[in-house]
Amino acid sequence: MTCTKCETFCTSRTQIVEPDLPEFGRPCRVLVVGEAPGADEDVQGKGFVGRAGRTLHALLEEHGLHRGVDYGCANVVRCRPPENRRPTKGETANCLPYLAGVISTVKPKAVLAVGDTAAQAFMGKPGLMENIGRLHHANQCPRRFLEQGSVLDMKWPFGTRLFIMPHTSPLAWNRNAPDGRKWSEIGREQISRMVQTL
Repeated sequence: MTCTKCETFCTSRTQIVEPDLPEFGRPCRVLVVGEAPGADEDVQGKGFVGRAGRTLHALLEEHGLHRGVDYGCANVVRCRPPENRRPTKGETANCLPYLAGVISTVKPKAVLAVGDTAAQAFMGKPGLMENIGRLHHANQCPRRFLEQGSVLDMKWPFGTRLFIMPHTSPLAWNRNAPDGRKWSEIGREQISRMVQTL
């Protein structure tokens, strides 16, 4: 597949990294959504294969979820940004219809947004801890937070829950959250909460 909507991505990427879903037509119980492909993902053409991805997969496996069987992976944007910078609002807007289409088609029971950029794509506001709290009080239903009339709003499947967790890169994972706990503790808590709802 080719895409030329984001001029900078055309020169920074090796390839477009498409979402990968459970194999053999299995239902996608969870769709994990990250920010953007990194260097390893750009080379291999598959999301969440670097160090942060391996940490995430190990956590999900601890809870009985296996990639390609129970969950699939996608990103807010499908191309590696130059120097691994965050995607711009315009780049995110260009890719969101693809992500919304995947969510609408596979109808996961839960979407797991990994990191603040992925969370912002759904919630419209920055602040990882704040967004985790907002969703918790809304019973993990993102409907009222999705921008009204947006592609995500129009395509969000009925009953699909949204969970947010911190990024699993070593730098982010081992830092303290605003409440003094390690982000890794909050990440494990969010995965446990998601698994309980499944």
